Amino acid sequence: MTSTATTERELWDEAAQTVPEPQLAKLAEEGLAREWERVWQQPIEFYKQRYESAGLSAGKVPSLDDIPRVTKNDFRADEAANPPWGTHRTVGLEDAIRLGRSTGTTGKPFYTFFTKHDLDEMLATRLRYLWRIGLRPGGRFAHSWPAGLYPSAVLGGRDYYDLDITEIPAGPPFTDDVAADHIELWRLLKPTGYMLTGSQLQTYDRVAVNLGYDLAEIMDGAILLLSEASCQFEVPRKRIENAYGVRLHNLSGASELPGFTSSDCRFHTGLHVSPSHHVVQVCDPETGREVAPGERGHLVVSAFGLDAFALRYDLEDIVSVSTEPCPCGETGPRYTFWGRGADAAVVAGKQILPIDVQLALEELGAPEFRVTPGETDTLQLRVESERDAKTIESTVSGVLGVPVSASTVEAGTFPRSSFKPRRIEA
Repeated sequence: MTSTATTERELWDEAAQTVPEPQLAKLAEEGLAREWERVWQQPIEFYKQRYESAGLSAGKVPSLDDIPRVTKNDFRADEAANPPWGTHRTVGLEDAIRLGRSTGTTGKPFYTFFTKHDLDEMLATRLRYLWRIGLRPGGRFAHSWPAGLYPSAVLGGRDYYDLDITEIPAGPPFTDDVAADHIELWRLLKPTGYMLTGSQLQTYDRVAVNLGYDLAEIMDGAILLLSEASCQFEVPRKRIENAYGVRLHNLSGASELPGFTSSDCRFHTGLHVSPSHHVVQVCDPETGREVAPGERGHLVVSAFGLDAFALRYDLEDIVSVSTEPCPCGETGPRYTFWGRGADAAVVAGKQILPIDVQLALEELGAPEFRVTPGETDTLQLRVESERDAKTIESTVSGVLGVPVSASTVEAGTFPRSSFKPRRIEA
């Protein structure tokens, strides 16, 4: 792929990334109208039956809020009733040149099939994403992401190849010995960028100390693309940037939606979503209708112009949308990721997510913790801290406005994940 972008330009593909909002809205409207036709003309039985049951039919596209949402569990149920792949897919195994499988964090692993067209579109989005965080030709990018069937590996490094970046794909630090090997590799190759999760960063830091190294010296001056929701906010982000001498960016996405990958720019105004193929809504989890900008709701995504079909797909992630212009000049939706809806604790009628607790604990040194989800009158916490439990309770309760019951444990008590951090009590 070629581009007129130079290393001094803010955006990888300025023409595509600065389309005026009214034009984006028109492109999305036309694109979704074509997707609506697919439901009835192919037909896509899973969606056709759901829409007919809701009183919808072919012809004029309803308002998005009037179209029923679908979830991954709906797809799983469809596949159980119509094995092995269900009736919801528009890309079958026979159409795919790549396939991916989720980790199964929220249930049975989910397979995604990718056509060449969708991979090409994913690549275009990915190049914008990498450029946005500051990666440039000649760089060396180390990441600890899974390979194999994990969907992040489906491009096979084409994105780094096309951007003339040396990829250093180490894989997750499953053990301390593996983490030590990665650190030695980094000392040798001197990456200019890293992609890690918050749990992985903690593991590498601890192992580096045991080896007699300072991880900050190894990472100094690099870009750190970090999967850690709290670092979307300035205080936690600055804490890590100052501790390791890095320029930090955040990432998010959904592996089952081809090309739905997002990152923030250097202005940190939210996670940019490419509008070329995706429409983002933030919806009330009960009614399915859009909430006001800035309010929390479920992330609901619709796709157009891809072989894979997605219309009103509810990721059940809690996000809030940003609508003000971004100084980087990129148009299209941006959102803040707050966490998974399934991880929420409802305390005295108020939804509390792990990130809320994490941000409340920031002033106490950002200790690791575990929260008990579900409905309760008092937020139940265990915290790795030498502080008095009453201090923790008072601090967190003062920030979140709910009763808190905390107990303390020694630092290092909670196991660190080799990939995505988990702060929910099993």
